[in-house]
Amino acid sequence: MQIKALILAKRRGKIDAQSVALRDNYTMNLKTQTLLRLGYSEYRPLQEQAIDALCSGQDVLLAAPTGGGKSLVYQAAGLIRQGVAVIVSPLLSLMSQQVEELNARGIRAKFLNSTLNPGEQDDLVWALRHKHIDLLYLSPEKLVQSSVIGFLHSIEISLFAIDEAHCISQWGHFFRPEYSQLGQLKAFFPNVPIIALTGTVDQKTVVTIQSSLQLTNCLVMKNSFDRANIKLQIAQKRKAKQQILYFLHHEVPGESGIIYCRSRKKTDELSGWLRSLGLPSLSYHAAMPEEEKQKNHAIFIKQHGTIMVATTAYGMGIDISHVRFVVHLDLPSSPESYFQEVGRAGRDGKPAKSLLLYGLQDMLQAQQMAAFHPLAAEKEMQHLGSLFRILENRGCRRQNLLSHFDEEIPACQYCDRCLSNRSEQNMTTASQKLLSLIYHTKGLQPFSSLIQILLGKKTKAVAAIKGESSSLFGKGKELNEAQWKSVIRYLLAYEYISVGTASVFTLYINEKARAVLQGKTQIIIPTEYYYPTLSEEELALDSANWHKILAWKYSNASITLSDTQLRLICLHKPASVASLSRLTGLSKESVATFAGSLMQVLHDTYSEKAHTLCP
Repeated sequence: MQIKALILAKRRGKIDAQSVALRDNYTMNLKTQTLLRLGYSEYRPLQEQAIDALCSGQDVLLAAPTGGGKSLVYQAAGLIRQGVAVIVSPLLSLMSQQVEELNARGIRAKFLNSTLNPGEQDDLVWALRHKHIDLLYLSPEKLVQSSVIGFLHSIEISLFAIDEAHCISQWGHFFRPEYSQLGQLKAFFPNVPIIALTGTVDQKTVVTIQSSLQLTNCLVMKNSFDRANIKLQIAQKRKAKQQILYFLHHEVPGESGIIYCRSRKKTDELSGWLRSLGLPSLSYHAAMPEEEKQKNHAIFIKQHGTIMVATTAYGMGIDISHVRFVVHLDLPSSPESYFQEVGRAGRDGKPAKSLLLYGLQDMLQAQQMAAFHPLAAEKEMQHLGSLFRILENRGCRRQNLLSHFDEEIPACQYCDRCLSNRSEQNMTTASQKLLSLIYHTKGLQPFSSLIQILLGKKTKAVAAIKGESSSLFGKGKELNEAQWKSVIRYLLAYEYISVGTASVFTLYINEKARAVLQGKTQIIIPTEYYYPTLSEEELALDSANWHKILAWKYSNASITLSDTQLRLICLHKPASVASLSRLTGLSKESVATFAGSLMQVLHDTYSEKAHTLCP
C-alpha cells in the first residue's frame, strides 16, 4: 500500500514529506534485501556510498585493495536499478566464476563471450530482450563490437561496470587496446552511469582512467590500501630455493599459497622440485593448455595445503579466501603489481604472510626486460624505479609502500623492518669510491669487476682491464661483496647512476651524484638482511609430511587437535581408532568422527620411504 501511495503521489506531481519518507524507506529495504541476496549482512567502507551514487545516476571510480569488496557495489546497484547491468571483465575465468557464484544465489547472471555457440547466443539475446537477465558479463573486445553496441541500444541498461580498470593505463595502448576504446560508452549511452573499479593504483592512474572513460561528473572514492593482516617481508636473495624451503617449513607449514616467478621454465622447475621433496605443488603459466590450467586452479581451490607456483598469468580474478601466503622469487614489474599480488593472501581478513627475495642481478634483469617493451619501455622503467625505491628505502616497509599511493600511516610494527629494528650504515664514502671508479673506467666495466677492484682481488677480469693499477684497487676492503652490492642497488634505485639499455653494458653517472661526491648528500643504507635457509637434507621426508598433516587439520576446522597431539600421531602413525584414542587421550567415540580421513592422509603419506621422526 505504501508503494502504491508513492506512485500515485508521483503521478500527481506532489511529493510531500510523507512520500519522501516512503521512498527512502522503500529504497533502504530494497538495499537491505539486495545485500542479503548477495550473501552479505553489512557493508564494508565506501560500498554503500558508491551504491547510492550509482543508483542516483552518478558515475563512480572506486579504488580499493584486492579483497576490498568492489564487485558487491556494481552487483547490488545493478540489481536495484531498472535494466541490465553490463560488466566488462578482462578474463573469461573471472566471468564464469562470478556468474556461477551469482546463479548459485538465485541471481540471473550470464556472460557473453567466445565460448558460446550460436544457439546459446540466440538464447541469451532472447533472455535479454524479455528481461530475464539482471547482470551481463562480457570482455572489452566483445563490448566494443558495433553489433553488440547496437543490440545494447535496444534494451534498458542499468549501468556499465568496468572491472580491473587499471588495464586502461597498463595495457590500453598495446596489449588490450579495446580497454582504451571504452570511452565511447559515455558518447553512446550518456544517461547510463559508469563505475570504474580498480585495485591498488596511484593518483596518475586514477586521472588516466577518468580521462579515458570520459567520466566528467565522477565520484572518486579511494579506500585505504592497507592490508594490515598481511606481514610484509623483503630480503636479499641468497640460495633462493633454500630460503623458500625455510619459509614454507617454519612460517607457513600446511598452508595454501602462491609463489610467483617471472619465467615459465622456472615455474615448472620449482613446482617439480617442491613435489620431489614431498610438498604438494602445482604450476600455472600462459603456455599451459587451458584444460590443465583450469584443472590446477580447481585443485588449488579445493585441496588445502597446495602450493601454486605461477607466473603473473595467475593474477586478476583469483579470489580464494584460504590463501595464507604469497612469495615473490622474482621482482614484480611495479609497486601496483606487487601490492595486488601480495593482496591475494589473507582475503578472509585472517593473518597472512608475504616474502619477496631479490638482489642486484634481479634489478638489472628487470630493467633489461622492461627495455624490451618497444611501445612502453619508458613507462615500464618508471614503474620499476618506483618499486626499487620502495625496496631500498629506509624504515617501515608498509609505510614506504603505501606512501607510493599517497597514503600516510604510522610504522606498522609488523613488517620485517619494524620487527627487527636493524641498524643503518653511512655509505657516503663508499658511494664516493664507487662513483669515482665508474668515472675512471668510463662506465664500461660490469659491477662485478668494479667490486673486485675495490676489494683488491687479483682475478683474470681485473687483470684484463689493468685494475691493479687503479688508485682505488683494494681501497674498499671495509665492506664485503654483499655490502658493495647493497650500495650499488641504492645508487641505482635513487638514480645516482643508471645502466644503459643498449646491447653493450654501460654505466652512467647522473647529475644528482655530484652532491654525493661533494659530500653534500649523505647515503644512509639499512643493514643488509638475508632470510634464513633450509637445505633439502634438513627437510626430512617426515617434515614434508608434517605439511600434509597440518593441511588436513586446517581443512577440518571443527577438529581441535593440538600440534603436540598431531606430532605424536605423525610419529607413531596409528592404524586404528583405538590406537588413535590412546595417543590423543580422547575417547574412541570422539576420534571416530575423523579417524578415517586422518589415517588415510597418514598412510598415503607414509607409503613412501620415510624417516622416523617428525619435526
